Amino acid sequence: MRIFLSGCLLLLSATPVFAEPANPPVSQAETPQELFPAPLLQISETEAFSKYVFLVDKEQRKLSVFERDGEEIKKVVEYPTDIGKNGGNKTKRDDARTPEGIYFLEKRLTQPEIPFNMYGALAFTTNYPNLFDRRLNKTGSGIWLHAIPDTVALTRGSRGCVVVRNDVIKKLADYIKLHETPILIFDHVNYVTKAEHEKRRTALTNFIEGWRQSWESQDIDKYISYYDTDFKAPGFNLKTWKAHKANLKSKYEFIKVHLSQPYIVQHNDQLLVKTLQRYESDQHVDYGVKTIYAIKSGDTYKIIREEWAPFSQEKVTAAIAKDNSITAQATQQTQ
Repeated sequence: MRIFLSGCLLLLSATPVFAEPANPPVSQAETPQELFPAPLLQISETEAFSKYVFLVDKEQRKLSVFERDGEEIKKVVEYPTDIGKNGGNKTKRDDARTPEGIYFLEKRLTQPEIPFNMYGALAFTTNYPNLFDRRLNKTGSGIWLHAIPDTVALTRGSRGCVVVRNDVIKKLADYIKLHETPILIFDHVNYVTKAEHEKRRTALTNFIEGWRQSWESQDIDKYISYYDTDFKAPGFNLKTWKAHKANLKSKYEFIKVHLSQPYIVQHNDQLLVKTLQRYESDQHVDYGVKTIYAIKSGDTYKIIREEWAPFSQEKVTAAIAKDNSITAQATQQTQ
């Protein structure tokens, strides 16, 4: 059974800290000073995750690859791209629009799984529709990053996929860690100054740390204030989640929560945070990958879903040691 039939056929605290900046984001072309992509705030140093992020600007028809560079990010490469033949954000099946949001590259496809005349030499699937899309009842599937033969124009429009040249997809493959490399797709990517970028990153880092501290201190009411009324986790809604945390508080004498340096990426009012988490109490210890989904609510964010997947203790310990080393070096440099 050929799987290409489903693909894109060719064509720190609870105090609000997220008020919009007085100066709006600027286009990368409007000023010569160094600029940073507003939605890409932090690429984790943790080796378990990808060190690269793909950023697609539909208006400019460009795909850029960014990587972490110490505590900052930098652009590595940029290539022209084709997108859906119809403009706008994808909302339903067969609307020939490219979706806009935070996605991950999940599976690598080559011949004979995909026909060369439709997809070129290589394709990568995405997780569209993602959690945010499903909340908005968006439909459709088979949104890929793929190539086309050199004989095909890169401007004729796809049925929703992000499309690049054959030689480019082979180069991009070197930057992809399956299930870990994000591809952020925007109608237009805004860029901000280094100072503004750092301000936004710090605000979200404080938000995450405030959530962690309230959890670790078992301040249930403050902890729950970080969550949306429509919060869901596997087997829980907000009411049962609060009851679950209160029950654990009655059983455990203490808990400790350590988070590795996280990914922090945004798409308009959507926020995704991905981190390695070490949880410890007097009765239980576990290690895993924590993914937090949140949406803008007034001047702050509210968590709508959490996901956790186990990860080996050795890998988490190594990641924590590296994070602690990075923090110590940064502290010494600022003293």
